[in-house]
Amino acid sequence: MLTGKKANNGWSVSFSHIRNKKLQGVNLQYKRIFWAEQQRYIRLRISTKALKTIQKKGLEVMAAEVGLDLMSLKYTDADPKRKEWLVENGAAQPAKKDKRAPTGQPKKLFVPKWKVAAMAKKGGDQAAATKEFAEKWGMVVV
Repeated sequence: MLTGKKANNGWSVSFSHIRNKKLQGVNLQYKRIFWAEQQRYIRLRISTKALKTIQKKGLEVMAAEVGLDLMSLKYTDADPKRKEWLVENGAAQPAKKDKRAPTGQPKKLFVPKWKVAAMAKKGGDQAAATKEFAEKWGMVVV
């Protein structure tokens, strides 16, 4: 946060004058701000007062006062020359990672003892049923 604002503890007072503690939050907004020096847009969560201060001082000056590294933030390029350069040199924009995509080795199949007993009671090929289940759910039979 650029201004260092934080929540205030207060009281909510009812008509009968019963007091309850209340947290008065800061008026923070997500805002996409243009960074002229780097020709890019940066998304910040700032207070509405900070918007006015950025207009007055400038984004880099405020970030330097707080110790915020603007280059480490996510951004969107606004410079058409940069987009042309990326196309010419075959460099692709960084793609978002799918957090739900499976990573590493497939999970090992664990069959509880009660399930083994139920399959044995049913009869049939126990190994084939286990293998079929493992393939269906993308697991490996140990």
